[in-house]
Amino acid sequence: MIEKLAIIGLGSIGQRHLRLVRELRPALNITLVRSGNGESIEDEKLADTVCYTLSEALNTGIQAAIISTPSVYHVEQAIVLIRAGVHVLVEKPLSHSTVNINKLLKIRRKSKIIGLVGYCLRYDPAALKFKAMLNEEMIGEIIDVTVECGSYLPDWHPNKNYRESVSANKKLGGGALLELSHELDYVNWFFGDIDNVSGKLINSDTLDIDVEDSVDMIFNAAKGFTISIHLDFNSQTIRRTCKVRSTNGNLVWDAVAKKVVWQSVDEPEEDYFFHFDQDEIYREQLKHFIDCIENNQSPRVTFEDGAKVLRIVEAARKSSATGKRVAMA
Repeated sequence: MIEKLAIIGLGSIGQRHLRLVRELRPALNITLVRSGNGESIEDEKLADTVCYTLSEALNTGIQAAIISTPSVYHVEQAIVLIRAGVHVLVEKPLSHSTVNINKLLKIRRKSKIIGLVGYCLRYDPAALKFKAMLNEEMIGEIIDVTVECGSYLPDWHPNKNYRESVSANKKLGGGALLELSHELDYVNWFFGDIDNVSGKLINSDTLDIDVEDSVDMIFNAAKGFTISIHLDFNSQTIRRTCKVRSTNGNLVWDAVAKKVVWQSVDEPEEDYFFHFDQDEIYREQLKHFIDCIENNQSPRVTFEDGAKVLRIVEAARKSSATGKRVAMA
């Protein structure tokens, strides 16, 4: 049974984790690790202890931790925690690059520690329905896939200067490719391995940031079809969809509308709607993390899954820089 847990970093996602952990486990002893650079936040009172270094947190006897710092710090912090015998949920992405990723994987494999990556769309009820329907015979053979994810970065946190956010800063691991890497994770989850990647990263200069604000990619799936992906920070209308064109019709997941649609060639359209609040997928993720630790369940999103995403990210960057398609190793 987990009795002590740390939350490292108190940005917007760290605040959400703090609130939900307290909701799910009211008696849990929570240590909050802050950098000391951020402003005081009302939700700090939900923690039992506030400290400013990992070593201080480890001295409290924590058994598990949630890393919600900028991605440039994830690997270093995860290695320290795992070596100390602490189970770790790392917010997405696993890191900002593949540097030291193999070291992290090796250390985790040699331990008995749970390592989970926070790709929360894996817990979305509509996504789970879509995944199940992909395996049904009625859809036939997949011909191609189109993925879109677009929104307006200044609207993400309206009360803050978006130019100072992690998402907008290269040195902190920002940019559309990493910040919207949920799409890369669920493409692997839905469709399996990728053979090669063609990508184009673009900074339109419309947002005054030093990272790409849009990305276009084409993957060749190992199963033989193509996957077209568009990600951006500068769309005034929010959209997040995955559309599969198959021999028997179209299967669509709309994450914003929380629905799955099956459009058969010769049958009426079938719509599946799901009703859940914004916190639900994060609750399910936290429940799963705790279940992995306390009941020996297997992580739904492993560090190896997180590493796959980073290798796709680096392949897309290389393709954009060279103008050539890049094979996945």
